[in-house]
Amino acid sequence: MRRSIIISFSTFRPMASQRQHFVILSLPRTGSTYLVDYLNAVPGVKCLSEVFNPEIVLLRHHQPSDATITDKDLRDNDPLGFLYRLEQDVGSCEAFGVKLFPAHSPKLLHYFCSSTHWKKIFLWRDNILEQYISFLLASERYGQASWERVADDARLTVSIGTLIDDLHAVEKSYIEIEDSLVLAGPGDVFTLEYEKMGQSDVMEQLLRFIGIGEAGARSIAASCASGSHAFDRGPRAADRIANYSDVCALLRRTRFARLIA
Repeated sequence: MRRSIIISFSTFRPMASQRQHFVILSLPRTGSTYLVDYLNAVPGVKCLSEVFNPEIVLLRHHQPSDATITDKDLRDNDPLGFLYRLEQDVGSCEAFGVKLFPAHSPKLLHYFCSSTHWKKIFLWRDNILEQYISFLLASERYGQASWERVADDARLTVSIGTLIDDLHAVEKSYIEIEDSLVLAGPGDVFTLEYEKMGQSDVMEQLLRFIGIGEAGARSIAASCASGSHAFDRGPRAADRIANYSDVCALLRRTRFARLIA
């Protein structure tokens, strides 16, 4: 299966320039929007959002001069041709990146992971219960039209009957990413867990991974540890779930017991 998927992309033309290319591989509610904003704020870096979202070409940090960039049909008919045109439209930068969720395109997930042209940043959230709750709150608030942060005092009641199956579904999506990442070459993957986001030493390593020089990476990471680019992890699950005691009673009987206080 992997081989057939990779071969189906073999005729796509390579990227246009010698600049560093990177892709953020993640799931919703992992802090991926923060990471896009953080990287895009770095001088010389252009990081766009869910450009392969099935519903919309979500750029976030770019107003295209080429109107065809936002045409979903053109994008889907020639995905790497679209990336080529998008990169040209973005213009001069030292590093160019986008974000991809597995649900956007399993074929593109395999392409990015196997390609030597793209560095891979794998962002995950170890506490998938908190990720799941954040997803439900965002869906309720925005209807999946946006993934902005939900108010810290927002709460919900979790459906106990579907919780275990839903947590399994989150795990399955992570496994899909990990199964594809085995195709990546040595040194082509940077793994980043949600709780370490914004830590200056970790972010310095990340910046160096995408080609920022040592001195510049250290300075940028230190300055971004506070101020407008500081990472705020948000409330814990206990503060988000109205029926938290019921959730705990269920999860204590499973291997997800580690996710609760």
